[in-house]
Amino acid sequence: MAEKNTGGFSGVPASTPTTSTSSDLLEFAKALGIDVSQVPTDQDKKKKSGVFTQTQTSRQMPDDLALIDKINDVFKEFYRRDADQNEIATWLPALRNKYKSKDGTTKTTVKYTYKDGELISTDYFTADNLDPKMWLTEQVKTKLLAGAQEVAKEGIPSGPVGKNFLDVKNFAARNGIMLSDQAAGEYATQIVAGKLDQDTVYNTIRDSAASAFPQLAEKIKAGIDVRTLADPYIQSMSNILEVPYTSVDLFDPKIRGALSYTLPDGKLGTKSIYDFEKELRQDPRWQYTKNAKRTVAESTLRVLQDFGFQG
Repeated sequence: MAEKNTGGFSGVPASTPTTSTSSDLLEFAKALGIDVSQVPTDQDKKKKSGVFTQTQTSRQMPDDLALIDKINDVFKEFYRRDADQNEIATWLPALRNKYKSKDGTTKTTVKYTYKDGELISTDYFTADNLDPKMWLTEQVKTKLLAGAQEVAKEGIPSGPVGKNFLDVKNFAARNGIMLSDQAAGEYATQIVAGKLDQDTVYNTIRDSAASAFPQLAEKIKAGIDVRTLADPYIQSMSNILEVPYTSVDLFDPKIRGALSYTLPDGKLGTKSIYDFEKELRQDPRWQYTKNAKRTVAESTLRVLQDFGFQG
């Protein structure tokens, strides 16, 4: 028989029952001051099959170590780390207070779960019968939504908010949208807090990209990033001007100009790769490339050959 104990108590006996009988567990519960008069006996439980629960109350609350474990569980979910000392100093008293009744007395709601007559788990809820981890989760979400989010030295929020912050910023950049840190932070916070899903945020950014590049709107809304659509132009610019491929982005005036080009008939479209590459060779940067020097050398050689200076 396996027992899942999800929270400890202060003032527990030095030793805990090591046998697997339910009677030993009940005796242990009595030692904690828990009223077990209504808990089914071994004889009663043998008559029951399936899963059922029994709820009792106690005047003891889980010990601080158990409460800190709950706090750390929630912080790992949101921040991917344990709570620091300042955070524990904030949340531990708040969580302790949840084990107080309206009259100020300590109260813990204990839920026993049985399967086929065997006790399989014991869960410790607050005075108002709330799962302490769920309560903490909602409190941290509220803190996030209020904007009280820890920020790392680099200006990027920590934990899952920071990950979503970077994801949103990068997605916007891949679609030619310059998203402010404030907007990205708000989106990230809403995603982590469960107020928005990531698809909704991304679709909103795609709508902005479709407005910025109306000639590509249909493809953008179909799920193709603007960066992917612009790749042939980026490749050409990297090759002809001999600049790193990764250094060319959608905010380069030449790339944006090629993607939003007024065609001879007056309609908005994209520039042909041929015209784009011809334009690149007129860029002042081209004359300093190896490609340009080789082209000049070849032209000079042909002229010399025409005049008979070289065979």
